[in-house]
Amino acid sequence: MDLGLTGKNALVCGSSKGLGFEIARTLAREGASVSLCGRHEKELAAAVAQINAEGGTARGFVTDLSLHDDRAKLVHSSRDAFGKLDIAILNTGGPPTGTFASLDLAAWDDAYRKLVESVVHLAQLVLPGMVEQRWGRLVAITSFVTRQPTNQLLLSNSLRASVNGLMRSLANEYGAFGITANSVLPGYIRTERMENVVSAQAASSGRDVRADLQAQIPLGRLGTPDELANVVTFLASDAASYVTGAALTVDGGLVKTVF
Repeated sequence: MDLGLTGKNALVCGSSKGLGFEIARTLAREGASVSLCGRHEKELAAAVAQINAEGGTARGFVTDLSLHDDRAKLVHSSRDAFGKLDIAILNTGGPPTGTFASLDLAAWDDAYRKLVESVVHLAQLVLPGMVEQRWGRLVAITSFVTRQPTNQLLLSNSLRASVNGLMRSLANEYGAFGITANSVLPGYIRTERMENVVSAQAASSGRDVRADLQAQIPLGRLGTPDELANVVTFLASDAASYVTGAALTVDGGLVKTVF
């Protein structure tokens, strides 16, 4: 299938490693030019070099997505590098774990800036250009916990759900301009961070944590980063031109709700 991504320019947030990197890599393989961002210059440079070595076109911008000025600079620099932005993958790192009793207002404020404010601001920055060209793709990476809240993930349970609502609202407001807005809700994906969490929990509990997680998943295994990236890349493409306002789980069947 020709996804129609050749000649498109994509901004992929949080893309120096993990899911964001795999999304950027997959978009580049399909012909899009990609702007990567991350807080650590060495990791970012390695990610950009790998995509370019594989025949893609990538640029990297050191960015702290929790900072207003950094976000504005990122979008302007990405436009300067490639001329326009067609696709924005709104991906932010996970907040700390905790219970309602253990999380103070400072933790809520910090998580709001990282998970919600950053997405709102980035959307404000990229949408005018998409409206002008009458084509655009917004894809927010949230989490399965927005449909099936999980203990100790109170900040994600609460705040990432608002990002799903934002994408649904933007789909309503911007559909007439040829712009789609969707959310992707990853389940347990086998990233380096996930492997570290599983190993740490296994060491502290003495349990086979991986087996416990896999027992909850109908497909019986953790997902791989490329399985998530393939879905995001589809939503960013011409092939998904009639998909908007969706909140799509990529979780191997983990979430037990019908909708």
